[in-house]
Amino acid sequence: MEMTSSMKKSLDAIAKWGKITGVFMIIGGGIYAFFGISLLIIGAAPGVLMIFSGIYLIKSANAAQKMSDDMPQEPHEALLDNYVKFMKWQFFFLLSIIVIFILCIVAFFFLIFLGILTDLHSGYDPYYYE
Repeated sequence: MEMTSSMKKSLDAIAKWGKITGVFMIIGGGIYAFFGISLLIIGAAPGVLMIFSGIYLIKSANAAQKMSDDMPQEPHEALLDNYVKFMKWQFFFLLSIIVIFILCIVAFFFLIFLGILTDLHSGYDPYYYE
């Protein structure tokens, strides 16, 4: 298969932006994991998933760069294989974000419920203000 100038341009863009985005995903995932440690394992998990997504995106960008230079079959397969892995890790990352969001909502309403119960239990003491 002969490569057109449009295909070469697209592969160069995938290689360029894939590497940049992958590096920022790794950095962001590291920051997310570092600050998520305070929530134990469940808080750090999205950051770790984001790091793996960044790694697979960089591998996919490297395969796109090789494909842009010449058109052998191996980088072609590596590009698609790493892109599939990237998409899977993105799914797990988004799933973990949704789970953490739901847990935060449940914790918020639980704390409101505890606050209401505490207020009902304490009652009004008319002798307090004398």
